Amino acid sequence: MASEQLVPLARPEQALPAALESGDGEFGLGIGQLLDMAWRTLATGFCFAVFGLGQLFLAITVFPLLMLVRDAARRRQLGRKIVRHAFRAFIQLMRFSGELEYRVEGLERLCQPGTIVLANHPSLIDVVFLISLIPDADCVVKASLLRNPFTRYAILAAGYVPNHSDPEGVLAGCRASLDAGGILVVFPEGTRSQPGEMLRFQRGAAQIALRARCDMVPVVIRTGAHNLGRGSRWWRVPARKVPFLFQVKQRLAVDTWLPSGQEPAIAARELTDFLTTYFRTEIGAPCPSWWKNSNN
Repeated sequence: MASEQLVPLARPEQALPAALESGDGEFGLGIGQLLDMAWRTLATGFCFAVFGLGQLFLAITVFPLLMLVRDAARRRQLGRKIVRHAFRAFIQLMRFSGELEYRVEGLERLCQPGTIVLANHPSLIDVVFLISLIPDADCVVKASLLRNPFTRYAILAAGYVPNHSDPEGVLAGCRASLDAGGILVVFPEGTRSQPGEMLRFQRGAAQIALRARCDMVPVVIRTGAHNLGRGSRWWRVPARKVPFLFQVKQRLAVDTWLPSGQEPAIAARELTDFLTTYFRTEIGAPCPSWWKNSNN
């Protein structure tokens, strides 16, 4: 199973962690670096334009036709496979155009059915990365996307869980997905990381794990200077291509936070505190804030 996944190396393995720690500045750059930045700015715009056009094509052709499949399980399987391959093509396009490089460690741990995948959220394309790597990936999406004609049928076909105003309904949807063998991708922060600040987790991820009694697989996403963070602009590219490192950690057993007689609210708070400390320790630094420091 794992051998079918993408684990490309755009540079030697030992060079990627060093790139994550390097800072980027715009002063003192040579002509070659400036031309490279100009190319990557154009390439970024091109990649996102292709992504948008591809989404439009699928929204008006493939996904509406897929809704004609009566078997819900089969429709969901096909929908998720299409989304996965579309996201995979987008990541490959960004890599081949020289905008980013990435490495995945522990990929086989992402292939266990009925698992919650928890990840920090430093960039706009984290969910694209993870869904492209995970078979039968599910996720919680904004309910407003169901009212968008360009995303509605993709969400319905893939069976993603809408994050509507009823928390119990969201929890029930997540539990049903996990019981059916889905792999649920959750970002405990609830939104992209705040550049320059330590992670702050909400209790939603802990509530899902505890209520579904489902083990968790942490994915620590480390990245260097990038232009896809919260509040950034895609055209403000850093001086070097963006490195991503996805470290899939050992499975966390949820039973540890399910002692007999303990109040659910207390268990959720304790698990959230643990996950916050866990990710902060693993990452060891705030989310990169290159765009904030260099482009004001």
